[in-house]
Amino acid sequence: MSRLRRISLVLTVLAAALAAGGASAGPVASQAMTEVVVTLPKPPLAQALLRDRSLASAATSNHRVDLRAPAAVSYLRTLASAQRTLQSRIVTTIPGASVRWRYRVVLDGLAVVVPKADVARLSAIPGATVWPSVAYHSLQNSGPQLISAPSVWGATLATAGQGIRIGIIDDGLDETHPYFTSSGFSYPAGFPKGDTSFTSPKVIVARAFAPPGETWKYASAPFDPINSDHATHVAGIAAGDFNTAANLEGTRYRATGIAPMAYLGNYKVLTIPTQDFGLDGNSPEIAAGIEAAVRDGMNVINLSLGEPEIQPARDVVVRAIENAAAAGVVPVIAAGNEFDTGGRGTVGSPGNAPDAITVAASTEREGNGAADEIASFSSSGPTPVSLLMKPDVTAPGVDVLSSLPHSQWAAWSGTSMASPHVAGAVAVLLQRHPAWTVAEVKSALESTADPVHVVGTSTEVASIREGGGRIDLARADDPLVFTSPTGLSFGLVKVGTDAAESFQVTDAGGGAAPWTVTVQSQAAPAGAALAPTSPTVAAGGSVQVALSVSASAAQGDGEGFVVLTRGTDVRRVPYWFHVEAPRLGNEPFLTLKHAGVYTGDTRGKQSLVASYRYPDGASGMPIPLDLSGPEQVFRFTLARQVANFGVVVLSHAKGVQVSPRLVVGTDENRLLGNTGLPIDLNPYSNYGRPEPVVGAVLPEQGTYSIVFDTPKGARPGPFTFRFWIDDTTPPAATLPTRVVRTGQPLRVPITDKGAGVDPTSIQVAVDGKQLGHDFAAGVLTVPTQRLAAGSHRLKVVVADYQETRNMEDVLDGATPNTRTFTTTFVVR
Repeated sequence: MSRLRRISLVLTVLAAALAAGGASAGPVASQAMTEVVVTLPKPPLAQALLRDRSLASAATSNHRVDLRAPAAVSYLRTLASAQRTLQSRIVTTIPGASVRWRYRVVLDGLAVVVPKADVARLSAIPGATVWPSVAYHSLQNSGPQLISAPSVWGATLATAGQGIRIGIIDDGLDETHPYFTSSGFSYPAGFPKGDTSFTSPKVIVARAFAPPGETWKYASAPFDPINSDHATHVAGIAAGDFNTAANLEGTRYRATGIAPMAYLGNYKVLTIPTQDFGLDGNSPEIAAGIEAAVRDGMNVINLSLGEPEIQPARDVVVRAIENAAAAGVVPVIAAGNEFDTGGRGTVGSPGNAPDAITVAASTEREGNGAADEIASFSSSGPTPVSLLMKPDVTAPGVDVLSSLPHSQWAAWSGTSMASPHVAGAVAVLLQRHPAWTVAEVKSALESTADPVHVVGTSTEVASIREGGGRIDLARADDPLVFTSPTGLSFGLVKVGTDAAESFQVTDAGGGAAPWTVTVQSQAAPAGAALAPTSPTVAAGGSVQVALSVSASAAQGDGEGFVVLTRGTDVRRVPYWFHVEAPRLGNEPFLTLKHAGVYTGDTRGKQSLVASYRYPDGASGMPIPLDLSGPEQVFRFTLARQVANFGVVVLSHAKGVQVSPRLVVGTDENRLLGNTGLPIDLNPYSNYGRPEPVVGAVLPEQGTYSIVFDTPKGARPGPFTFRFWIDDTTPPAATLPTRVVRTGQPLRVPITDKGAGVDPTSIQVAVDGKQLGHDFAAGVLTVPTQRLAAGSHRLKVVVADYQETRNMEDVLDGATPNTRTFTTTFVVR
């Protein structure tokens, strides 16, 4: 799994790189002006490098873009030409406009100064996407104050987490940081544990969990001095020492963790260096870290890491999390940072663990600290495969100041930063209420939370984005009642049906007086009504809410809160449902009974389905989302336990577009999460790149529909696809002829009997230098014209299409379907 990181970066304008050229006409002085960013459709250089392996090879050096490389210069010139054309259109349309900055590396666009009254005209110019200017606010270590922690600690820090142990399951923390000084701490009985050369009276456990065969020199050390950073930041938020002096870019701050007197345990489960994700880890090691934390007596575990959800019954990490909760350890997990790209249904694993406290991120509204706003990136429920009501709560997660290794400090953003706020809050509650169960701690935090708002408004954000709301530790300290469960999911509800859910109410110090029960609906499709079956409830009773959906009801999400009110006290239980009228089951279909290559044709087919969920895609995914063209459906029934199955579109007629999807059963609203979308999910290869591949990882037995759909306005037609089942074997490569004449190409046959060879995965190096190559008809061709006579060493890395589906849930590691072929050859 990958750590969930969105780092808040200070962007420095490089005058040489972004030198601006003004438009011919200057702005009109008497008009109110505004500066906006206008982007063009083509990806900037940095994004193009991620999408085009050939460009990346030619325009990068030591994992950094080389702006002087000929390929980079050529690409930047292409962007510049299009930008000049757009600038001409802008100036012609809005004579008062001027261009202030140009962006080509991190954005493809222009900073344009225009009269405020002309922003709408600017947006209407073909090829222009307008992004309004946003004010950035100063950095603060205000997390403890925002969640009311100081009022619970007491003036002498008497209840600031003393004796409670927080396990940080992450990439390894630096126990030498001044945020973790041992002053005032002593080892509890039975500690230290693990590698004691990395422990202290504050950080009382240090363990590392490297996968077998990992050769990175620091993989087995509890702290990696080169790559570890995330855990140190996370741990500081949870339990950094009280009133620690911090210096960030010359500005001095005073920093305090949420539970400054708590102990920390360091469980380094992310040990594998990657190019884009820092240190990464696999399911066995993460499960081992959870196991060790429970064995070591941790009271709370924090996992600011995640990956796309698979079917939970076969997710070993989710199972480990659930069992940790059953053992009395409170699991706190980051919800994820995918809303910007994936929209609703982006909470991943292990945030989908039902008994965990899954945490969204908020930011303090500028100029008004009382009103939180949801962070734009914070992932949304429901969980895409299991359709649970998640996240559970929200906490500060934007520009959070905390520690970095080697006595450094940084302000980072992400649900990774929100989660340890909650882990620290749990530690404080457990010290004050040692008899509370995992479920009671979760209820206390979720039912007493404060509303979180849509950015720039006074409107509360949807419950499936905030859960119960932003935690308030003082109110959670006296919850009055506990509810079980803490959130309600009705799941998918068909039109013309009824459904009901309930929760128990038990006393938490509030006594027997009854509570009034109401429903606070934030959104409901027309024709759907939710109401409690009884107007009151007392501790010891239960609340049942009934959902009635008419036969003519509109489709869509319903969300809000079941509210318990008694005088001025309010407790809330979030809920979610989705009204549906699925149509995929009405489609004609063909049955896939065995692996192989098949033909299909979308011409003349029905167009009953235009979209799939969850995730619902929002608008940030690099794949077509409006699939209102005709679709062809194939069904497959899995009758045995396998590692995977999937399909790849191999070819299609000229001008034809085919976009595959994989759903559970015959319901387009049961998309199999991210693995059912045609995007590369492998963190070790081309994560996020569009690939015409969908599949299942560790699937449950049952019936699945594989849909080949047509994007809106695209041409339907014939195509071919490969279908595979249980492919855990990488491609095979051979070199039949080890001697070639100067100028003759080297030919390497590559075969794969399962998912098939993925040509975009192939990397070729001769004597350690990357070379261009061609792959056609199962043969890799490597030019030798520039090679000197004599012996050379060949290295070929090649994967099959299943590798694009593989994540850390794959128990043999994240690249079991990749072959590294090395040999020697001679040029004569």
